[in-house]
Amino acid sequence: MTQLPHGLVGDFPDAIDRILELESEAEDFVRLAEAYEAVTAELQDIECGIEPACRAYMAQLRRQRDALRQTLFARLNA
Repeated sequence: MTQLPHGLVGDFPDAIDRILELESEAEDFVRLAEAYEAVTAELQDIECGIEPACRAYMAQLRRQRDALRQTLFARLNA
């Protein structure tokens, strides 16, 4: 099993400096990042069999993660 890179740095490795900048300046960015990381962690637990969940809930979490990822991507590239 490979180890997955996680958090924003894992998903946006080319934006490390921008992530650090926004984390120090923008509370709303920090809240978005925390929400993204929480949803990602919950999905990983479900996918690894640590936490049980129905398909509908997993699909909801994936949509939520995708929406957060799009918002974060836009902020990182603004």
